[in-house]
Amino acid sequence: MNDIERISLIEKELWDVVNNHVGPEDRTAVLALSGCMIKVALQLYTIVLRDEDIEGVLEVVAEDIPKLRANMESNLGERTLH
Repeated sequence: MNDIERISLIEKELWDVVNNHVGPEDRTAVLALSGCMIKVALQLYTIVLRDEDIEGVLEVVAEDIPKLRANMESNLGERTLH
């Protein structure tokens, strides 16, 4: 299994976990789960990155918000959060 396949598998497994805990109609659960995932991601980054590098990652993510939103809307299809 190459790196791209491994990352795709990890992403699919994460989606399976997310889908077991939240539906798109439950805004509070989406916010809570998203916050937990961000916290874990940042904690993992602290193991391998310097603070300045983590800040750089966050800046890139902030710039990509429109692209990320479009991708999520595509993944969710017609479902909307209320």
